[in-house]
Amino acid sequence: YAQAGLFFTLLSLGSLFGASLGASASDRAPRRALYAGCALALALGLAMVGFMPGYALVALLVFLLSMAGSPLGSIGQSIMLGMAPERRERNLSRFTTFGALGSFVAPILVSANFTAGIAWRFPFLETAALALVLFVVILAVPIPPAGEPRQRAKALAILANPRVLATGVMIFFSVAIDLGFVYWLAEYFAAELGVSLRLSSSVVGVYLVGVISGRLLMPLALKRRRPEALLPASLALALGGIILFILVPGPAAKAALCAVYGLGVGPVFPLLMARGSREFPEQSGAVTGILYAGVSLGGMVFPLLVGALAGTVGIAQSYWFCAAAAGGLLAAALATAHGPRVLPALEQAVE
Repeated sequence: YAQAGLFFTLLSLGSLFGASLGASASDRAPRRALYAGCALALALGLAMVGFMPGYALVALLVFLLSMAGSPLGSIGQSIMLGMAPERRERNLSRFTTFGALGSFVAPILVSANFTAGIAWRFPFLETAALALVLFVVILAVPIPPAGEPRQRAKALAILANPRVLATGVMIFFSVAIDLGFVYWLAEYFAAELGVSLRLSSSVVGVYLVGVISGRLLMPLALKRRRPEALLPASLALALGGIILFILVPGPAAKAALCAVYGLGVGPVFPLLMARGSREFPEQSGAVTGILYAGVSLGGMVFPLLVGALAGTVGIAQSYWFCAAAAGGLLAAALATAHGPRVLPALEQAVE
């Protein structure tokens, strides 16, 4: 578990540099060239993984391709926020839905290759081909340039903003309830419940269906509820879902609860991103880069931590840590649910 968790940590370590620096550069650099260059680097890196002879070289290349390919998400988000800052919650929900769809396709692709008896290297080559298609699409579609140079806040000044900092901390812990849960889900069903590898991999897809559904429903929910109220409601659903997931016996019931849990987790990340990025609307790339650093740091810590806990007490018991993280985030969201009256006190505590 710890050796497998190292891959997740290397992915997040690479994105800590790549996603943050790429998003910040998108405020100034030619966006089309930057965006397309990351897609091409990702395609080449994935193709090279398919030919690596051993664990150490694969691990090194995973880190490098993460650093080169991770800016795709953060640059895309900064472009989108710059185009329509007044619709950030709805647009971020739609934007992150496509990311979840990609994660949904990935285990299906791996499962199809496994079922066909194809070596583990081949899915990397298939994904490299998809990244190459993305490179061509980026060159073909119109991408608005960055705004004219003007006086901008420094990265440290943005990070020192209490609302950005508080949101970044919450994003960091939100990784525990998302990646900390899903990265070990297939192994949990296989090792703890005796489900076949083919079916246990498909459970990841069930969770992602819940995440996708939560993000697709978020724009509709925002017509009826404020973002400050929607965030604790989502976290409450996630907390209830994971507690039932841990306690209820039987693979079928647990698989259904994965969808419920995903439905609650789905809106959390876009809502937090929207709240943090609202502070510096003219520097969407810089704020996105800082907040994505919270995702990367969480990705370095929590999948490895849950894996280490799983190796000590078992995966089933390690999921109580994810439940505790969901409870902590719910408490923080409730403290900020009333908006301006409560939020300044929390942010002063962060300062």
